Amino acid sequence: MAKSGLVRNWDSASLVIPNASSLSGSLVHAGRPIVGILMPEAWTAASISFDVAACAGGTLYPLYGDDLTQVAIKGSACVAIANNTKLEKLSSWWAFRIRSGCGVASPVDQGAARTFAVFFQG
Repeated sequence: MAKSGLVRNWDSASLVIPNASSLSGSLVHAGRPIVGILMPEAWTAASISFDVAACAGGTLYPLYGDDLTQVAIKGSACVAIANNTKLEKLSSWWAFRIRSGCGVASPVDQGAARTFAVFFQG
């Protein structure tokens, strides 16, 4: 009997910002489109921004948009961030990490380890 319903071609991974830190480890997604991010259940108030790398083992740089402002999303505990134009900007890169706060100049250390779920096309 044939299956019915929606078939999804996506995968997921976790990124963790350690306690008293503002940076997660990096996630290699090899340019696959990011379709969503689930914010942690608890969150020390801050936006999230991103650092990106162009190749395996490459240096991570802050991600800026076409208008030369840093790509950032308002962060809030327990929310799902759907695919939007800011997440689409990650698809051009080999790997990325999440920063708590808007950029190197204004990081926000988290009060505990914070785990994100990241969903991308498989």
